[in-house]
Amino acid sequence: MAEALMRTWDLAVLRVRLDLTERTPAVGTELVSYDRSTPRSLWSGRYPLEAFGLRASAGPPSGLTVPDDLRDRIGRSLQVELAGEASLWLRLESPSGYLPAVPWEQALIGVTDVPLLRVPDRLPAAPDPGMRWSVAVAVSAPAGSTWAAPYVTSLVEAIERSVDLEVEVDVFTDADTARRLVTAGWPSRNLVHLHRPEDAREVSEARGQRGVSQFRRRQAVTSAAETGRVWADWIADGLDGRAVRSLHVVLDGVWDEERPLLPLSPDPAEPASARTCTFVAGDDIRLLADVVGAATLSFGSPPDNGGDTATQVLADEVGQRRPGPTIYSSLRLDPDGSALARMHGFIAAPPGQVPLPREPSLFAYLQPEQVKPWLSHPDTMPQDEGVAPILESVAPPAGFDAQADADVSEAYAQSATVPSWVATSERYIGSKLAELGRSEAAPERATFKAAYDRGTAEALSELQQIVAKHARPS
Repeated sequence: MAEALMRTWDLAVLRVRLDLTERTPAVGTELVSYDRSTPRSLWSGRYPLEAFGLRASAGPPSGLTVPDDLRDRIGRSLQVELAGEASLWLRLESPSGYLPAVPWEQALIGVTDVPLLRVPDRLPAAPDPGMRWSVAVAVSAPAGSTWAAPYVTSLVEAIERSVDLEVEVDVFTDADTARRLVTAGWPSRNLVHLHRPEDAREVSEARGQRGVSQFRRRQAVTSAAETGRVWADWIADGLDGRAVRSLHVVLDGVWDEERPLLPLSPDPAEPASARTCTFVAGDDIRLLADVVGAATLSFGSPPDNGGDTATQVLADEVGQRRPGPTIYSSLRLDPDGSALARMHGFIAAPPGQVPLPREPSLFAYLQPEQVKPWLSHPDTMPQDEGVAPILESVAPPAGFDAQADADVSEAYAQSATVPSWVATSERYIGSKLAELGRSEAAPERATFKAAYDRGTAEALSELQQIVAKHARPS
């Protein structure tokens, strides 16, 4: 799907991958320009792992960097062969290993003087209706940390300044951070809600007893706390049936061998330690975003995060697999959240009204369609065509009713908030539609795959019509 997006929008793309074709692994790079859907390779290179601070031995690396000559070569190409391009796109191809954690944005934005964005592997999400920009912020800071309360306060203020909509924020933090916020007299306005950590476990147990918890227990664990489900249930219940448009999660990162995870306190009311913390994976956070209806998902990396590499790799893996905007934000480089807030302002605004931010403190997976007015070829696709040409090329139309989706968006266009079940249904349908035709089948199975895709599209169309029928505001 990423290839279809790059061709459709004629992007300038830096393609990067681990090159395992020879005995000594290396990093392969290629700068590609697309012209009328035709790729043109400007140059390619092969670098030893050590040039990026990587190593062939096991274990997460530290001190990752972009080689100076690669950085300068990219900068020259943006000034000469790609002069006039409004953005550069990064495509991290499989296998990528630790390459997502290389500081590409920090190294390249300054020399290219254009935004650097990452190419997702999904089509755009369903429209994000509602007149209010609603955000859920979840922070689990280690015991004794002092950065969390000031960060939450400044982030909320920065979002309010950057987003040209009415802003509503729900904050879910560990107990120590919540106490610091309350002591500081926060929150101070009606549309900012600080939820009580002391209620979390009771809420989760009650939801479990009623059978309404959407969050699974993993095999081989004995309690909801060991899965992070207490936090997830608390957040979903605290929103009281309201969907949010953005979910921001701030957690440390750790490695479980080669798997990136995020540790957090089992119960928001209790401090976490290395011995008592639980761990959540990228799929857990992605599920939570879907359940609360958030099209935009962001991962904040704390300023003292010793596992920042794990956080970046996890955020990158999730970003490639989601159709909506996915962001990684470094609190060390953006301690007051102003850069992240500017990205919120861009996403929340109608296309073309807010300039595309250039922020070295974050990376973002955005749809080219979303940044279309800021691409160098705004006439690549007429305004009213959307992603239809891509859909036609990768998935059977088979009765899929796009008008039903439009009906849902129009129904809530003037509403401040959207019911979470409506937004969740839209996220689910959009995600499943984006998966149609994504992988090619072997020739002997192509007929079966085409039939499967047609049947899936028909089922999604029926589900979409049911949602549209029952989603009218009361």
